[in-house]
Amino acid sequence: MKVIKQLQVKFVYSMILIEMIVFAIIFVSLNFIITRREYQESKTFLTYLVNNGGHRPKPKPHGKNLKPIDFPRYTEFEDIDATSSASREHPEDLLRNIPSFFRPEYEDKSNLRNYFAVRTTNEGEILEVIQDFPLNYTDDEIESLVREIITENEKFDSIGGVMYCVSQFSETEQIICLLNRNSELKTLGKLYIYSTLLYILSIILSVLISIPISKYMVKPAKEAFIKQKQFIADASHELKTPIAVIGANIDVLESEIKDNKWLAYIKTENKRMGELVKDLLYLAKNDAGRNELTFSEFDFSNAVENSVLPFEVVAFESGKTLEFDIKKGIICNGDEKSLKQVFIILVDNAIKNSENGAKITVRAYTEGQKIIYKVHNTGAGIPKEELEKIFLRFYRSDSSRVRKTGGYGLGLAIARAIATDHGGTLVADSEQGKWAEFTLTIPRKK
Repeated sequence: MKVIKQLQVKFVYSMILIEMIVFAIIFVSLNFIITRREYQESKTFLTYLVNNGGHRPKPKPHGKNLKPIDFPRYTEFEDIDATSSASREHPEDLLRNIPSFFRPEYEDKSNLRNYFAVRTTNEGEILEVIQDFPLNYTDDEIESLVREIITENEKFDSIGGVMYCVSQFSETEQIICLLNRNSELKTLGKLYIYSTLLYILSIILSVLISIPISKYMVKPAKEAFIKQKQFIADASHELKTPIAVIGANIDVLESEIKDNKWLAYIKTENKRMGELVKDLLYLAKNDAGRNELTFSEFDFSNAVENSVLPFEVVAFESGKTLEFDIKKGIICNGDEKSLKQVFIILVDNAIKNSENGAKITVRAYTEGQKIIYKVHNTGAGIPKEELEKIFLRFYRSDSSRVRKTGGYGLGLAIARAIATDHGGTLVADSEQGKWAEFTLTIPRKK
Protein backbone atom coordinates (compact mmCIF):
# COMPACT_ATOMS: atom_id res chain seq x y z
CA MET A 1 0.00 0.00 0.00
CA LYS A 2 2.98 2.30 0.45
CA VAL A 3 3.51 2.28 -3.32
CA ILE A 4 -0.08 3.42 -3.89
CA LYS A 5 0.25 6.19 -1.33
CA GLN A 6 3.50 7.35 -2.92
CA LEU A 7 1.84 7.32 -6.35
CA GLN A 8 -1.08 9.34 -5.00
CA VAL A 9 1.22 11.87 -3.31
CA LYS A 10 3.27 12.30 -6.50
CA PHE A 11 0.07 12.81 -8.49
CA VAL A 12 -1.12 15.52 -6.09
CA TYR A 13 2.29 17.21 -6.06
CA SER A 14 2.42 17.17 -9.86
CA MET A 15 -1.04 18.71 -10.20
CA ILE A 16 -0.29 21.41 -7.62
CA LEU A 17 3.07 22.23 -9.21
CA ILE A 18 1.54 22.58 -12.68
CA GLU A 19 -1.30 24.73 -11.35
CA MET A 20 1.11 26.93 -9.37
CA ILE A 21 3.18 27.56 -12.48
CA VAL A 22 0.15 28.23 -14.70
CA PHE A 23 -1.57 30.54 -12.19
CA ALA A 24 1.69 32.37 -11.49
CA ILE A 25 2.21 33.01 -15.21
CA ILE A 26 -1.39 34.23 -15.60
CA PHE A 27 -1.41 36.57 -12.58
CA VAL A 28 2.10 37.93 -13.11
CA SER A 29 1.43 38.55 -16.80
CA LEU A 30 -1.90 40.23 -16.05
CA ASN A 31 -0.39 42.51 -13.41
CA PHE A 32 2.55 43.33 -15.65
CA ILE A 33 0.33 44.22 -18.61
CA ILE A 34 -1.97 46.41 -16.53
CA THR A 35 0.94 48.15 -14.79
CA ARG A 36 2.79 48.66 -18.05
CA ARG A 37 -0.27 50.04 -19.79
CA GLU A 38 -1.04 52.47 -16.98
CA TYR A 39 2.56 53.68 -17.01
CA GLN A 40 2.53 54.19 -20.76
CA GLU A 41 -0.81 56.04 -20.58
CA SER A 42 0.62 58.36 -17.93
CA LYS A 43 3.75 58.92 -19.97
CA THR A 44 1.71 59.59 -23.10
CA PHE A 45 -0.51 62.06 -21.24
CA LEU A 46 2.57 63.96 -20.03
CA THR A 47 3.91 63.95 -23.57
CA TYR A 48 0.80 65.64 -24.91
CA LEU A 49 0.63 67.93 -21.90
CA VAL A 50 4.16 69.21 -22.56
CA ASN A 51 3.39 69.79 -26.23
CA ASN A 52 0.29 71.81 -25.37
CA GLY A 53 2.14 74.18 -23.10
CA GLY A 54 0.98 72.50 -19.90
CA HIS A 55 -2.74 72.61 -20.77
CA ARG A 56 -5.14 69.78 -21.35
CA PRO A 57 -4.76 68.48 -24.92
CA LYS A 58 -7.66 68.81 -27.32
CA PRO A 59 -8.98 65.66 -28.99
CA LYS A 60 -9.51 65.25 -32.71
CA PRO A 61 -13.08 65.78 -33.90
CA HIS A 62 -13.63 62.10 -34.81
CA GLY A 63 -10.77 60.14 -33.33
CA LYS A 64 -9.43 59.08 -29.99
CA ASN A 65 -5.83 60.08 -30.60
CA LEU A 66 -4.78 63.66 -29.88
CA LYS A 67 -2.80 65.85 -32.14
CA PRO A 68 -0.18 67.96 -30.42
CA ILE A 69 -0.42 71.73 -30.82
CA ASP A 70 2.76 73.39 -32.02
CA PHE A 71 3.76 76.52 -30.10
CA PRO A 72 6.16 79.07 -31.59
CA ARG A 73 8.66 78.65 -28.74
CA TYR A 74 8.28 74.89 -28.31
CA THR A 75 7.89 72.34 -31.09
CA GLU A 76 9.70 69.25 -29.89
CA PHE A 77 9.53 67.12 -26.76
CA GLU A 78 12.96 66.60 -25.24
CA ASP A 79 12.50 63.46 -23.20
CA ILE A 80 15.84 62.71 -21.63
CA ASP A 81 18.64 64.84 -22.98
CA ALA A 82 18.10 68.15 -24.71
CA THR A 83 21.45 67.86 -26.53
CA SER A 84 20.76 64.35 -27.84
CA SER A 85 19.48 64.15 -31.40
CA ALA A 86 17.84 60.79 -30.64
CA SER A 87 15.72 62.38 -27.92
CA ARG A 88 14.39 65.19 -30.07
CA GLU A 89 11.40 63.27 -31.35
CA HIS A 90 7.94 64.37 -32.17
CA PRO A 91 5.36 63.05 -29.65
CA GLU A 92 3.72 60.88 -32.28
CA ASP A 93 7.13 59.41 -33.12
CA LEU A 94 7.63 58.75 -29.41
CA LEU A 95 4.37 56.81 -29.28
CA ARG A 96 5.30 54.93 -32.43
CA ASN A 97 8.35 53.51 -30.65
CA ILE A 98 6.15 51.90 -27.98
CA PRO A 99 5.34 48.23 -28.76
CA SER A 100 1.84 47.97 -30.21
CA PHE A 101 0.82 45.53 -27.46
CA PHE A 102 1.41 48.19 -24.79
CA ARG A 103 0.60 51.27 -26.88
CA PRO A 104 -2.41 52.99 -25.33
CA GLU A 105 -5.26 54.24 -27.45
CA TYR A 106 -5.17 57.64 -25.87
CA GLU A 107 -8.43 59.21 -24.75
CA ASP A 108 -9.04 62.55 -23.10
CA LYS A 109 -9.36 61.38 -19.51
CA SER A 110 -7.56 64.35 -18.07
CA ASN A 111 -10.60 65.34 -16.05
CA LEU A 112 -9.93 62.29 -13.93
CA ARG A 113 -6.31 63.24 -13.32
CA ASN A 114 -4.83 65.85 -11.00
CA TYR A 115 -2.25 67.43 -13.25
CA PHE A 116 -0.61 70.81 -13.63
CA ALA A 117 2.49 72.43 -15.12
CA VAL A 118 5.06 74.87 -13.83
CA ARG A 119 7.10 77.26 -15.96
CA THR A 120 10.42 78.07 -14.32
CA THR A 121 13.73 79.66 -15.12
CA ASN A 122 16.71 77.46 -15.78
CA GLU A 123 17.79 78.12 -12.19
CA GLY A 124 14.46 76.80 -10.84
CA GLU A 125 12.61 80.04 -10.03
CA ILE A 126 8.85 79.57 -10.53
CA LEU A 127 7.44 81.97 -13.14
CA GLU A 128 3.94 80.54 -13.62
CA VAL A 129 1.73 77.68 -12.46
CA ILE A 130 -0.38 76.40 -15.38
CA GLN A 131 -3.60 74.68 -14.37
CA ASP A 132 -6.91 73.77 -15.97
CA PHE A 133 -8.82 73.34 -12.70
CA PRO A 134 -8.31 73.99 -8.97
CA LEU A 135 -5.37 72.05 -7.58
CA ASN A 136 -5.05 69.90 -4.51
CA TYR A 137 -1.58 71.33 -3.95
CA THR A 138 -0.65 74.43 -2.03
CA ASP A 139 1.95 76.90 -3.24
CA ASP A 140 4.43 75.58 -0.69
CA GLU A 141 3.89 71.99 -1.86
CA ILE A 142 4.36 73.01 -5.49
CA GLU A 143 7.53 74.89 -4.63
CA SER A 144 8.84 71.89 -2.69
CA LEU A 145 8.10 69.55 -5.59
CA VAL A 146 9.79 71.84 -8.11
CA ARG A 147 12.85 72.19 -5.88
CA GLU A 148 13.13 68.41 -5.52
CA ILE A 149 12.73 67.89 -9.28
CA ILE A 150 15.43 70.44 -10.05
CA THR A 151 17.70 68.72 -7.52
CA GLU A 152 17.12 65.30 -9.08
CA ASN A 153 18.20 66.69 -12.46
CA GLU A 154 16.17 64.06 -14.34
CA LYS A 155 14.14 64.80 -17.47
CA PHE A 156 11.52 62.13 -16.78
CA ASP A 157 10.91 60.39 -13.44
CA SER A 158 8.52 60.00 -10.47
CA ILE A 159 8.61 61.46 -6.97
CA GLY A 160 6.23 60.22 -4.30
CA GLY A 161 3.63 59.03 -6.79
CA VAL A 162 3.90 62.18 -8.95
CA MET A 163 5.22 61.58 -12.45
CA TYR A 164 6.93 64.58 -14.03
CA CYS A 165 8.51 65.62 -17.28
CA VAL A 166 11.00 68.44 -17.66
CA SER A 167 11.54 70.11 -21.04
CA GLN A 168 13.22 73.26 -22.27
CA PHE A 169 10.58 75.90 -23.04
CA SER A 170 13.01 78.53 -24.32
CA GLU A 171 16.67 79.38 -23.92
CA THR A 172 16.09 80.77 -20.44
CA GLU A 173 12.95 78.93 -19.34
CA GLN A 174 11.82 75.35 -18.87
CA ILE A 175 8.44 73.74 -18.34
CA ILE A 176 7.73 71.02 -15.79
CA CYS A 177 4.56 68.99 -16.26
CA LEU A 178 3.38 66.95 -13.27
CA LEU A 179 0.80 64.19 -13.03
CA ASN A 180 -0.45 62.78 -9.74
CA ARG A 181 -0.58 58.97 -10.05
CA ASN A 182 -1.28 58.16 -6.39
CA SER A 183 -4.82 57.05 -7.14
CA GLU A 184 -3.64 54.75 -9.93
CA LEU A 185 -0.81 53.37 -7.78
CA LYS A 186 -3.23 52.61 -4.94
CA THR A 187 -5.48 50.80 -7.40
CA LEU A 188 -2.51 48.82 -8.69
CA GLY A 189 -1.49 48.01 -5.12
CA LYS A 190 -4.95 46.63 -4.42
CA LEU A 191 -4.74 44.66 -7.65
CA TYR A 192 -1.48 43.05 -6.50
CA ILE A 193 -2.94 42.19 -3.10
CA TYR A 194 -6.12 40.72 -4.57
CA SER A 195 -4.11 38.80 -7.17
CA THR A 196 -1.90 37.31 -4.45
CA LEU A 197 -4.89 36.33 -2.32
CA LEU A 198 -6.64 34.86 -5.35
CA TYR A 199 -3.46 32.95 -6.21
CA ILE A 200 -3.20 31.49 -2.70
CA LEU A 201 -6.92 30.63 -2.71
CA SER A 202 -6.53 28.94 -6.10
CA ILE A 203 -3.69 26.78 -4.80
CA ILE A 204 -5.67 25.79 -1.69
CA LEU A 205 -8.67 24.87 -3.82
CA SER A 206 -6.37 22.93 -6.14
CA VAL A 207 -5.07 20.89 -3.21
CA LEU A 208 -8.60 20.16 -1.97
CA ILE A 209 -9.75 19.17 -5.45
CA SER A 210 -6.68 17.16 -6.46
CA ILE A 211 -6.79 14.87 -3.40
CA PRO A 212 -10.12 13.17 -4.30
CA ILE A 213 -9.16 13.21 -7.98
CA SER A 214 -5.87 11.46 -7.18
CA LYS A 215 -7.74 8.78 -5.24
CA TYR A 216 -10.01 8.22 -8.23
CA MET A 217 -7.06 8.12 -10.66
CA VAL A 218 -5.02 5.56 -8.68
CA LYS A 219 -8.03 3.40 -7.81
CA PRO A 220 -7.49 0.94 -10.72
CA ALA A 221 -3.79 0.62 -9.85
CA LYS A 222 -4.68 0.14 -6.19
CA GLU A 223 -7.15 -2.65 -6.98
CA ALA A 224 -4.66 -4.40 -9.27
CA PHE A 225 -1.93 -4.08 -6.65
CA ILE A 226 -4.17 -5.55 -3.94
CA LYS A 227 -5.15 -8.47 -6.18
CA GLN A 228 -1.50 -9.11 -7.02
CA LYS A 229 -0.48 -9.15 -3.35
CA GLN A 230 -3.40 -11.37 -2.46
CA PHE A 231 -2.46 -13.79 -5.22
CA ILE A 232 1.17 -13.97 -4.06
CA ALA A 233 0.10 -14.49 -0.45
CA ASP A 234 -2.44 -17.17 -1.35
CA ALA A 235 -0.07 -18.94 -3.76
CA SER A 236 2.78 -18.88 -1.26
CA HIS A 237 0.53 -20.24 1.47
CA GLU A 238 -0.83 -23.00 -0.77
CA LEU A 239 2.67 -24.01 -1.88
CA LYS A 240 3.87 -24.54 1.67
CA THR A 241 1.93 -27.77 2.08
CA PRO A 242 3.11 -29.63 -1.07
CA ILE A 243 6.69 -28.51 -0.46
CA ALA A 244 6.51 -29.89 3.08
CA VAL A 245 5.02 -33.18 1.78
CA ILE A 246 7.75 -33.49 -0.86
CA GLY A 247 10.40 -32.89 1.82
CA ALA A 248 8.92 -35.60 4.05
CA ASN A 249 8.77 -38.11 1.20
CA ILE A 250 12.38 -37.32 0.27
CA ASP A 251 13.45 -38.13 3.85
CA VAL A 252 11.65 -41.48 3.62
CA LEU A 253 13.26 -42.29 0.27
CA GLU A 254 16.70 -41.37 1.59
CA SER A 255 16.35 -44.02 4.29
CA GLU A 256 15.63 -46.64 1.62
CA ILE A 257 17.78 -45.39 -1.24
CA LYS A 258 21.29 -44.58 -0.06
CA ASP A 259 23.63 -42.11 -1.79
CA ASN A 260 21.35 -41.31 -4.74
CA LYS A 261 22.50 -38.08 -6.48
CA TRP A 262 19.15 -37.52 -8.20
CA LEU A 263 17.39 -37.65 -4.87
CA ALA A 264 19.96 -35.22 -3.46
CA TYR A 265 19.24 -32.78 -6.31
CA ILE A 266 15.50 -33.00 -5.60
CA LYS A 267 16.08 -32.38 -1.90
CA THR A 268 18.31 -29.32 -2.57
CA GLU A 269 15.86 -27.73 -4.97
CA ASN A 270 12.92 -28.49 -2.70
CA LYS A 271 14.72 -26.75 0.16
CA ARG A 272 15.42 -23.70 -2.03
CA MET A 273 11.80 -23.63 -3.13
CA GLY A 274 10.69 -23.72 0.50
CA GLU A 275 12.94 -20.74 1.32
CA LEU A 276 11.60 -18.82 -1.69
CA VAL A 277 7.99 -19.42 -0.68
CA LYS A 278 8.80 -18.40 2.89
CA ASP A 279 10.36 -15.11 1.69
CA LEU A 280 7.48 -14.39 -0.68
CA LEU A 281 4.97 -14.99 2.08
CA TYR A 282 6.86 -12.62 4.39
CA LEU A 283 6.92 -9.83 1.79
CA ALA A 284 3.25 -10.36 0.94
CA LYS A 285 2.29 -10.09 4.59
CA ASN A 286 4.51 -7.03 5.01
CA ASP A 287 2.81 -5.31 2.04
CA ALA A 288 -0.57 -6.04 3.56
CA GLY A 289 0.59 -4.83 6.99
CA ARG A 290 -0.04 -8.23 8.55
CA ASN A 291 3.47 -8.95 9.83
CA GLU A 292 3.24 -8.94 13.60
CA LEU A 293 6.46 -7.71 15.21
CA THR A 294 7.02 -8.07 18.93
CA PHE A 295 8.90 -5.07 20.31
CA SER A 296 10.86 -5.52 23.51
CA GLU A 297 14.19 -4.49 24.99
CA PHE A 298 17.10 -6.83 24.21
CA ASP A 299 20.89 -6.77 24.09
CA PHE A 300 21.65 -5.65 20.55
CA SER A 301 25.37 -6.45 20.89
CA ASN A 302 24.76 -10.06 21.93
CA ALA A 303 22.20 -10.50 19.14
CA VAL A 304 24.75 -9.38 16.53
CA GLU A 305 27.45 -11.70 17.92
CA ASN A 306 25.13 -14.71 18.07
CA SER A 307 23.95 -14.09 14.51
CA VAL A 308 27.28 -13.55 12.75
CA LEU A 309 29.73 -15.73 14.72
CA PRO A 310 28.61 -18.92 12.90
CA PHE A 311 29.73 -17.29 9.63
CA GLU A 312 33.39 -17.38 10.73
CA VAL A 313 33.66 -20.98 9.56
CA VAL A 314 31.83 -20.22 6.29
CA ALA A 315 34.14 -17.29 5.57
CA PHE A 316 37.25 -19.31 6.42
CA GLU A 317 36.21 -22.15 4.10
CA SER A 318 35.64 -19.57 1.35
CA GLY A 319 39.13 -18.14 1.78
CA LYS A 320 37.90 -14.91 3.31
CA THR A 321 38.42 -13.09 6.63
CA LEU A 322 35.58 -12.12 8.96
CA GLU A 323 36.31 -9.48 11.62
CA PHE A 324 34.14 -7.92 14.35
CA ASP A 325 34.03 -4.51 15.97
CA ILE A 326 30.95 -4.63 18.21
CA LYS A 327 30.38 -2.20 21.04
CA LYS A 328 29.26 -3.98 24.19
CA GLY A 329 26.08 -3.29 26.11
CA ILE A 330 23.92 -1.76 23.33
CA ILE A 331 20.28 -2.03 24.40
CA CYS A 332 17.62 -1.83 21.68
CA ASN A 333 13.84 -1.80 21.70
CA GLY A 334 12.69 -3.82 18.70
CA ASP A 335 11.82 -7.24 17.33
CA GLU A 336 14.92 -9.33 18.06
CA LYS A 337 14.00 -12.19 15.73
CA SER A 338 13.52 -10.04 12.63
CA LEU A 339 16.63 -7.92 13.33
CA LYS A 340 18.73 -11.08 13.64
CA GLN A 341 17.42 -11.98 10.19
CA VAL A 342 18.81 -8.66 8.88
CA PHE A 343 22.22 -9.34 10.49
CA ILE A 344 22.37 -12.75 8.83
CA ILE A 345 21.20 -11.49 5.42
CA LEU A 346 23.84 -8.76 5.26
CA VAL A 347 26.76 -10.95 6.37
CA ASP A 348 25.68 -13.80 4.10
CA ASN A 349 25.37 -11.33 1.22
CA ALA A 350 28.89 -9.97 1.87
CA ILE A 351 30.44 -13.45 1.92
CA LYS A 352 28.64 -14.64 -1.22
CA ASN A 353 29.38 -11.50 -3.24
CA SER A 354 33.08 -11.07 -2.53
CA GLU A 355 36.14 -12.70 -4.03
CA ASN A 356 38.67 -15.01 -2.40
CA GLY A 357 40.91 -13.17 0.04
CA ALA A 358 38.27 -10.54 0.77
CA LYS A 359 38.06 -8.96 4.22
CA ILE A 360 34.60 -8.64 5.78
CA THR A 361 34.13 -6.35 8.76
CA VAL A 362 31.02 -6.23 10.95
CA ARG A 363 30.56 -3.17 13.17
CA ALA A 364 27.89 -2.23 15.68
CA TYR A 365 27.88 1.07 17.61
CA THR A 366 25.68 3.96 18.65
CA GLU A 367 25.39 7.60 17.57
CA GLY A 368 23.15 9.57 19.91
CA GLN A 369 19.78 7.84 19.98
CA LYS A 370 20.58 5.73 16.91
CA ILE A 371 22.03 2.24 16.65
CA ILE A 372 24.18 1.54 13.61
CA TYR A 373 25.09 -1.85 12.16
CA LYS A 374 27.58 -1.92 9.26
CA VAL A 375 28.84 -4.76 7.08
CA HIS A 376 31.87 -3.81 4.98
CA ASN A 377 33.63 -6.06 2.49
CA THR A 378 36.50 -5.56 0.09
CA GLY A 379 36.16 -6.74 -3.47
CA ALA A 380 34.52 -5.82 -6.77
CA GLY A 381 31.95 -3.53 -5.17
CA ILE A 382 28.64 -2.41 -6.67
CA PRO A 383 28.13 -0.02 -9.63
CA LYS A 384 26.71 3.35 -8.56
CA GLU A 385 23.64 2.96 -10.75
CA GLU A 386 22.73 -0.29 -8.97
CA LEU A 387 23.00 0.87 -5.35
CA GLU A 388 19.20 1.28 -5.12
CA LYS A 389 18.23 -1.41 -7.62
CA ILE A 390 19.75 -4.18 -5.48
CA PHE A 391 16.95 -3.63 -2.94
CA LEU A 392 14.30 -4.42 -5.55
CA ARG A 393 12.68 -7.83 -5.43
CA PHE A 394 14.25 -10.47 -7.66
CA TYR A 395 16.89 -8.02 -8.89
CA ARG A 396 20.25 -9.63 -9.64
CA SER A 397 23.29 -7.49 -10.21
CA ASP A 398 25.30 -10.37 -11.68
CA SER A 399 23.01 -13.23 -12.63
CA SER A 400 25.80 -15.73 -13.31
CA ARG A 401 27.38 -15.16 -9.89
CA VAL A 402 24.00 -15.23 -8.13
CA ARG A 403 23.08 -18.52 -9.75
CA LYS A 404 26.41 -19.90 -8.59
CA THR A 405 25.95 -18.76 -4.98
CA GLY A 406 22.19 -19.29 -4.84
CA GLY A 407 19.44 -16.91 -3.86
CA TYR A 408 16.56 -15.25 -5.63
CA GLY A 409 17.25 -11.58 -4.91
CA LEU A 410 14.76 -11.25 -2.05
CA GLY A 411 17.11 -11.05 0.94
CA LEU A 412 17.94 -7.33 0.70
CA ALA A 413 14.28 -6.47 0.01
CA ILE A 414 13.29 -8.29 3.21
CA ALA A 415 16.11 -6.62 5.18
CA ARG A 416 14.99 -3.13 4.06
CA ALA A 417 11.36 -3.95 4.89
CA ILE A 418 12.39 -4.96 8.43
CA ALA A 419 14.46 -1.78 8.81
CA THR A 420 11.48 0.33 7.72
CA ASP A 421 9.19 -1.48 10.17
CA HIS A 422 11.60 -0.44 12.94
CA GLY A 423 11.53 3.20 11.84
CA GLY A 424 15.05 2.92 10.44
CA THR A 425 16.89 2.80 7.12
CA LEU A 426 19.07 0.39 5.19
CA VAL A 427 21.38 1.88 2.55
CA ALA A 428 24.27 0.68 0.42
CA ASP A 429 27.46 2.44 -0.55
CA SER A 430 30.35 1.28 -2.68
CA GLU A 431 33.47 2.16 -4.61
CA GLN A 432 33.52 -0.12 -7.60
CA GLY A 433 36.54 -2.37 -7.72
CA LYS A 434 37.46 -1.70 -4.07
CA TRP A 435 34.68 -2.19 -1.50
CA ALA A 436 30.96 -2.34 -0.69
CA GLU A 437 29.18 -1.43 2.55
CA PHE A 438 25.65 -1.83 3.92
CA THR A 439 24.48 0.36 6.79
CA LEU A 440 21.47 -0.37 8.99
CA THR A 441 20.33 2.54 11.17
CA ILE A 442 17.50 2.18 13.67
CA PRO A 443 16.41 4.22 16.70
CA ARG A 444 17.01 2.84 20.18
CA LYS A 445 13.28 3.09 20.77
CA LYS A 446 10.68 3.09 17.98
